[in-house]
Amino acid sequence: MAAVEYAYLNPNTATLMTLNHILGAIITLLSPLPLVMLLAMAGLVLLVLGRRRLGGGLVLSGVLLLGLFSNEPVARLLLSPLEDRYPPLENLAELEGVHSVVVLGSYASDIASRPATTRLSGVASLRLMEGIRIHKALPDSELVLTGGTVFAGSPSATVMSRAALSLGVNPLRLRTFPGPENTREEARILSESLGDAPFVLVTSASHMPRAMALCEKLGLNPIPAPTVWRASSRSDPRRFAPSSAALAMTERAIHEYLGLAWSKLQGDID
Repeated sequence: MAAVEYAYLNPNTATLMTLNHILGAIITLLSPLPLVMLLAMAGLVLLVLGRRRLGGGLVLSGVLLLGLFSNEPVARLLLSPLEDRYPPLENLAELEGVHSVVVLGSYASDIASRPATTRLSGVASLRLMEGIRIHKALPDSELVLTGGTVFAGSPSATVMSRAALSLGVNPLRLRTFPGPENTREEARILSESLGDAPFVLVTSASHMPRAMALCEKLGLNPIPAPTVWRASSRSDPRRFAPSSAALAMTERAIHEYLGLAWSKLQGDID
């Protein structure tokens, strides 16, 4: 028996999709690597046009920012305040009376010929594994999977549900919401389906502060169960040298800070 999928209906779907695409484009441009490339390209254009001082300054700024963003101590300084906000959920004995374990979505591939467990991104896989761990420790709980798609790939909730079924999750204890395209929509659909009942909320450690704030603003009662720590992993002894790993950490931190700022501007969090 397959899990039941629930549609997310919103009368302003077209408008929200447009805003989501615009916001996504802005966040992408403000991410470390695109920002550095924009500065460098603008500097090169100005150099060609004879604006040597301004052009050289922009190119130099891009190079310096790239070095800063890809420096591990700087990346950890940015990411740690987000990831350290909530500890891992270890004492499951305290969850008596909790009947829902919610896993927020992440990217999933749309290559349907592959097994569902291989179509999930590393982040989505770790979120799902943590959700299943807690779900199996709570015999009377249901596993709730949320998350759609915006630019590419398949709805993450759908792929996660198929992966969960292949890993032995009871389809009668599985609910899937593949429509929400961002955390704000996920929080709203959880508000409609769970009300004020306490539930376990599983997402990445860096994403947890924003997810908790959005849920609590709507009157929900989430119990944080973070996973996917990046900054708390063992430090590379070459940490002062630029690295792609540090750049990825910086990108994740900036993404979340921009998301928090946008949510505050919209009045979705305090």
